[in-house]
Amino acid sequence: MNLERQQWFYRDHYTPERYRRLKEHLQSELRTRIDFRILEAPVFCSSELRSAIAEASLTLVLQCTTPEYLGRAVEEAIPPRYRMPKVPPHPTCAVVDFAISMESGAIRPRLVELQGFPSLFAYQLYLAEAYHCAYELPEEFSPFFDSALTTDEYRTLLERWLLGSHHPDNTALVDYRPLEQKTYPDFAATYLLTGMAPTDILDLVCAERTLFHQRGGALQPLRRIYMRAIPDELEQHNVELPFAWNDPPDVEWVVHPNWYFLMSKYSLPFLEHPTVPRAMFCDSVERIPPKGRYVLKPLYAFAGKGVNLSPTDEDLRALPPEEKHNWLLMEKIDYAPVLPTPEGNNFLEIRCMVLWDDDSRPRPTMSLVRSGRAAMMGSRYLTAPWTGASICFFEQ
Repeated sequence: MNLERQQWFYRDHYTPERYRRLKEHLQSELRTRIDFRILEAPVFCSSELRSAIAEASLTLVLQCTTPEYLGRAVEEAIPPRYRMPKVPPHPTCAVVDFAISMESGAIRPRLVELQGFPSLFAYQLYLAEAYHCAYELPEEFSPFFDSALTTDEYRTLLERWLLGSHHPDNTALVDYRPLEQKTYPDFAATYLLTGMAPTDILDLVCAERTLFHQRGGALQPLRRIYMRAIPDELEQHNVELPFAWNDPPDVEWVVHPNWYFLMSKYSLPFLEHPTVPRAMFCDSVERIPPKGRYVLKPLYAFAGKGVNLSPTDEDLRALPPEEKHNWLLMEKIDYAPVLPTPEGNNFLEIRCMVLWDDDSRPRPTMSLVRSGRAAMMGSRYLTAPWTGASICFFEQ
């Protein structure tokens, strides 16, 4: 943390009027409401924390791409009904979430989870610009983990990653009822940056092996999909797709859907790094280990659903035997109240968003912050003043 810069911001730049201007600016730029809470301040991070998170993120995502890991994970992590042929050797993006804790008086990142699935890659760029504009911040503050990355380069990288070689009309950001999703501001930002518009997965049409969607009042062939639909939500709503995952259409995937499973909570027991807490599949344990505090998590729920923060041996025994392999027992992380605010000190969770540039090595790019004073960090829990979603600013 850069506590000196954080206090400088509160003293010299924050006012309630500027915070109101921040939200108005962002909603005006994106032409949509934002239904999750935006934290009043960006989070100013030290170069040491920036480097530690970037290094850990790259190490961990690469551990999920080894032949040894994939040889097991393809069979175990992907439910048979979702298993596509020709799984690529790595995703094209990943997000890695770290809780900020204190160890021996020093700030340390601790892994919460990671996902081979998209995040708010476009929205966070608009959020960074909104903080700069509303609070009149110097240009030296960057939202990128890669210190060499500029805003213009990031825009170019996103456009190349999302569109490939295709016209925007032949691409789509696909989700279930996208206009109703809380992440819709990112969909709007993606469209403004690249011309890739959202399409409801319910509106896709499949003829033989080609997908079509509506553009300009006519059906257009769909060549490249930015899949944002969560399998859990599709199952929850009994969505019937026009294609089978096991027999997919002829289309390019910005991020191959199987990586939603391959880089996920399933990965945690296999990872080795000082930031990684102990994690075990529940079919391998009979009781909660002594001398430890653990969290019980379902592998494939999202937004914090189903998490038990104080599980007991009875909770373990209550899991159906056939479902135990889909639950994880994970060592509890002690979040530290490291972010000062006018309402008291907050806990922090920092996300590092990773992109594979030109199919080479992964590159740490955008940051995302969740900050609050309670045990859960999902957007649905961050509703009080001086809590919410934000961004890291690193001094260049």
